[in-house]
Amino acid sequence: MKLNVLLFTQTMHSLLKSSLTLQDALMVCSQILTGKSERKFTSSLLKKVNEGMKLSESLEEYRGLFLPIYVSLVSVGETSGNLGEVFGRLSEYLKDRKNLRQKLIQALVYPVTVMICALIVVAVLVMFVLPRLEGIFLAFQGSAGEIELQMMNIKRNLTVLFIFIISIGLVIFIAAMLHRISERCAWIIDSFLLRLPGIGKIILTVQMHDFSFAMKLLSSASFPLVDALKNASFVMTNRRVRYSVENAARKIADGSGAGTAFESEGLFPKYLTVWIKIAQTNGNTFEAFSQICDYYSSESENIFSGVTSFVEPFFILLTGVIIILVISQIVVPVFNLLGAL
Repeated sequence: MKLNVLLFTQTMHSLLKSSLTLQDALMVCSQILTGKSERKFTSSLLKKVNEGMKLSESLEEYRGLFLPIYVSLVSVGETSGNLGEVFGRLSEYLKDRKNLRQKLIQALVYPVTVMICALIVVAVLVMFVLPRLEGIFLAFQGSAGEIELQMMNIKRNLTVLFIFIISIGLVIFIAAMLHRISERCAWIIDSFLLRLPGIGKIILTVQMHDFSFAMKLLSSASFPLVDALKNASFVMTNRRVRYSVENAARKIADGSGAGTAFESEGLFPKYLTVWIKIAQTNGNTFEAFSQICDYYSSESENIFSGVTSFVEPFFILLTGVIIILVISQIVVPVFNLLGAL
């Protein structure tokens, strides 16, 4: 189902802030949204809610449309009775993600198009040009042995390159499947990703933004710290980070200080642990996580701006490497064969 999640979220925020009940908001939403998918979706949600299901439980059936943080925070909003504010915060969150995604797409359009064109040229050479050249060269019987050897070398190099690309794709596919079906494998893979230079920092920054965003909402609803941490852990998509948040919550419940509990995990950035210590000292958890959320929101935007600046030259460089490989593995051997005739 194609659904404008941002539009649905913004509409629900406006309706719930107008003091409508959840059922009334869903009913009005199903009537005023113009898209057929949106009307069908909201009508389905209204039916489930009227049957006694929670809204978050109903959204669970549409996992492909809604991020884990979305469903988790809607559940928090239902528990705290602050669903209207949650939809408002989620609207801001989705709008920021949409802007970042558009910037990334705009940066990728040109270099990816160039790379695809280069790959198409390679495919045409391999599938159509090379077989015809082989027939032409073999017509010259005097050099048949050398020509066959050269053609075998070209085919072998192309086969090795093809197997290498397929192997990388297969490894990524298997890792993704294991991540989905096995909690243990997901923890191992996520831990490995966090250790990768550059990539690990990006993942951790995004996770800290989502975590602080959830904690900001939970603390504004006056959730106790341990309960808030347990709820916020479900927002984490990285299993290693989620485990660390849950472990810190257990240590706090056992009597450890919040700052000490987070520091002992050896994963969380200094900025986060310092502000948690400040919250522990002054008791203002909401203010602390508001500061953390603002900081990581800015950091996330800076990282994505850096990524968008990097990807264009990277893909252009990758295209150049592909062209060099084509020249070295196909064009140069073909000219050598022409010289041997």
